[in-house]
Amino acid sequence: MAQVPAGQRCPRAQAGRVTSDGPTELPDWAVSQREHLEASVVGRFGIHPPWCEPVGRIQFSIDPGPTFGHGGHPSTVLVLAEIDRIEPEGLSVLDVGCGSGVLAIAAALVGADPVVAIDVDPDAVAWAQFNAAANDATVDASATPIADLEGPFDLVVVNVLPSEHESVAKDVARLTSGRLVVSGIPEEQADVVATLYMAAGAGSLTAEHRTTCEEWTAITFTKASPDDTGS
Repeated sequence: MAQVPAGQRCPRAQAGRVTSDGPTELPDWAVSQREHLEASVVGRFGIHPPWCEPVGRIQFSIDPGPTFGHGGHPSTVLVLAEIDRIEPEGLSVLDVGCGSGVLAIAAALVGADPVVAIDVDPDAVAWAQFNAAANDATVDASATPIADLEGPFDLVVVNVLPSEHESVAKDVARLTSGRLVVSGIPEEQADVVATLYMAAGAGSLTAEHRTTCEEWTAITFTKASPDDTGS
């Protein structure tokens, strides 16, 4: 699903250019992975490390630092594809477990407003803020606990591990007013996660469709209005 145009990969010969002045120190593993990160294209979005050439129609750079979210992981690709499909111009968007900020930044660059991103990791928040500023994207990134958010949001995206879905599902359902996209789900656990969110929404969330990429699954839900649910 994610593609890199021929001739636009980041050659290892450029390893000496693989540097940036980020907001936090990088552990050794994060330094080592940098020369292996490459640009990718998902729909209209082109995501590249700052030391690579831009790609795609809507181009932005992501330096993941020590966080999750360089743009090429299948679980991220699935949500990027849904953001591209939904076209959230003018919609409010919440990114839960934002990591490097790639999903929030993508939404902001296609006109979503406001865009709120949260993560429990202070380093992730720092790098999401850093990446948003580098791309002139307006994203409110913070470590605000999800239980403290008021919402609601027209579109909520949640790309976290299955165990983390369980801890946030009730608040995510509460904060969703339109569509919800959940990812980070191994394909064999998709039914369990779908059931989890439908229960958390007390009948208000309906699974619209699923997409898969390399044994990872994303599920898109729609939320019925209170009038539709009879509440």
